[in-house]
Amino acid sequence: MDALGQLAALYETRTGPVPAALDGRPTVAYVGADVPVEVLSAAGFAPFRFSGRSGAYESAARYCGPGIDGAAVSQLARLLDGDAAASAGLTLSADCEGTVRLFLYLREIQRLERRPGIPRLTFFDLLHLPQRTSAVYNRTRLDAFIAEMSEWAHRPITDADLRDAAAEHDRVRALIRAVGTELRSAPDGPRLTGVQALAVIGAAFVSSPRVWCALAEQLLADAGDLPRRQGIRVFLTGCGHDNPSAYQLIESLGAVIVGEDHDWGALAGERDIGPSQHIRSTLGRSRALAAPASAGHAAAVRAEQTARMAAACGADLVVAWARQYDDAPAWDVPVQRESLERVGIPLATVPAQPYGAASHDDAADLLMSALHERTAEMSR
Repeated sequence: MDALGQLAALYETRTGPVPAALDGRPTVAYVGADVPVEVLSAAGFAPFRFSGRSGAYESAARYCGPGIDGAAVSQLARLLDGDAAASAGLTLSADCEGTVRLFLYLREIQRLERRPGIPRLTFFDLLHLPQRTSAVYNRTRLDAFIAEMSEWAHRPITDADLRDAAAEHDRVRALIRAVGTELRSAPDGPRLTGVQALAVIGAAFVSSPRVWCALAEQLLADAGDLPRRQGIRVFLTGCGHDNPSAYQLIESLGAVIVGEDHDWGALAGERDIGPSQHIRSTLGRSRALAAPASAGHAAAVRAEQTARMAAACGADLVVAWARQYDDAPAWDVPVQRESLERVGIPLATVPAQPYGAASHDDAADLLMSALHERTAEMSR
């Protein structure tokens, strides 16, 4: 199997049970892009990003009423079914409302009717604000998180451990960027479809940095063997995507997705930690000021980022994809539209879609119309 096939196979493991170990290290499952995976690695754990799974809701139905993000409901169901039982722990963050609700449900379930298949869990809170008071709060929370992971690992976590882990994950981020520039945004056509790129990047979240980096480097070395992809170049913004259903729909209409600004995709490679003598402060600052997702960041900052990344990809069209009960991305759209107009890229919006839906007929009709209109404009 070639590197692309191996990366795609690794990506598929995200919906199965969390393995007990990766590359000889015990796994710690995590939910939310704000979790500092560098701390998990520094403690000797292997971070494994825990996703939802389409159709997995039944076990959570008795706890969750309407109005809850389907991704969080699916994650709760998987945890109740024991999909993370083999991991050494579970960490969650406040990156969006769904993840916060997931933590609150889990904490109460374990308090009132403990489930042995749910591992020990903790929560990491982070403020995405530039004020000094926020920086002080974030440093306090980071120090507490490092201390807790040290207890889980039964050993101290040194600053040298944190620097080594930061360098390791910076290498992953650099390769995610290289995949974008070399295999997705070349002016003569991308060599990866959006579905393939999502799998390549997503595999980094469920494999060790050593294994993923070796495969990503091999993929880049073999880039000349991959065909050029043709079609309207689409940049995807809006909600996060832990599965390829939206990508499959858009590309089935003749487009090719060349970039995105959600944290299961290219956004994950946007900001390095870098070398630092004061690694804890640098790590906290980098996380707090990282490339922003919708929740916790100003719409204007998000809009500037969307326009910058879409233009860098050579996008012909930006699609804003919303998910039911994940309300934050919709607030960005008006400002995103204005920023994109300044760089000459139109924006098409998709009405909120249910998580894990088998079909998206209303989205397909809207997207087909937008793609046809953009094709006509470009041919004039």
